[in-house]
Amino acid sequence: MDQNFSSNTTSRKDEHLKICIEKDVKYESVASGFDNYTIRPNILTEISPDDIDLSTTLLGKSMDAPLLIAGMTGGSEKGKEINKIIAKVCDEFNIGMGVGSQRAAIENPALTDSFLVRDSAVNIPLFANLGIAQFSSGYSVKEAEKAVEMINADGLTIHINPLQEFIQHDGHKRLMNIQQNLKDVVSGCKYPIIVKSVGTGFSKEDMKYLSSLNIAAIDIAGAGGTNWKKIEMYRNPSLSDLSSSLINWGIPTADCLVNAVDVFAGSSKKIIASGGIWNGMDAVKALMLGADYVAFALPALLAISKDSEAGLRKFIHNYILEMKIVLTMLGVTKLEELRKKKNLLMRKIPH
Repeated sequence: MDQNFSSNTTSRKDEHLKICIEKDVKYESVASGFDNYTIRPNILTEISPDDIDLSTTLLGKSMDAPLLIAGMTGGSEKGKEINKIIAKVCDEFNIGMGVGSQRAAIENPALTDSFLVRDSAVNIPLFANLGIAQFSSGYSVKEAEKAVEMINADGLTIHINPLQEFIQHDGHKRLMNIQQNLKDVVSGCKYPIIVKSVGTGFSKEDMKYLSSLNIAAIDIAGAGGTNWKKIEMYRNPSLSDLSSSLINWGIPTADCLVNAVDVFAGSSKKIIASGGIWNGMDAVKALMLGADYVAFALPALLAISKDSEAGLRKFIHNYILEMKIVLTMLGVTKLEELRKKKNLLMRKIPH
């Protein structure tokens, strides 16, 4: 293993964390789209937030709420610390989590420990993580299964991030045969696979192709939340002349979700909505639109940076409380009742 590669990877991962914590890394001219919807509350409700049951299942494992903290980090001491905190708090709330890209540990086993969280995340759905760029550079089913087994995960997330790779100064500029490589690993891997965008969203054409694959779920990860193209610009100031149109390019999360529900209608594949869904109100809107689960990452990282475990615990508690309050005002006590109230979710008419 090239020690220089290991050092560069660890440095890049820590740099990403530092930028996310210290800089404004959100989209500037693209919103998630959930503000375009409003929910009509029933103020004559006769139930309490204490009556709300948000429980669901994911890959056969029960969760107390349809929430996941998306994979962010690993491959460094700081990443190890953050993963341990996320695992512990997610286990307390019985919600799912993922780890960041395990490429570093695949290529340098000395970094494996930074991804090992199963001792804290005992019962929850846990997802390994690799990028499509690696499968365009020689990875195969072998590495996919190795990533899952490395951390005793329940499945693998494959993130697809060409715009970030093209902008990143040390990124992969030739993502060859993405569709075939994805098809090969999905058909050959013995573990469930989630295919995930990285803040750009999937087009309807993308999703039609993904619907033909034997994936367990799609994480739409639309535009409106964390902007990884912007993060790479912070890392490489020589890119400062790239246009705002390019840096803020992406499909708003809500639009992506509507398309996903249409494409995957009648399918057993699950839909995870992420991309700027950073409060309980928007989470409920996403569920009403047809998402099975909601995921987020940046607000969890910011909560940890502010007050470690206690900060993340407070954020998730309030996120779930907000969801329960909204369901209370809709007069429903269970998730399966929520979509029957879709008539109370209204798209605002532009002025």
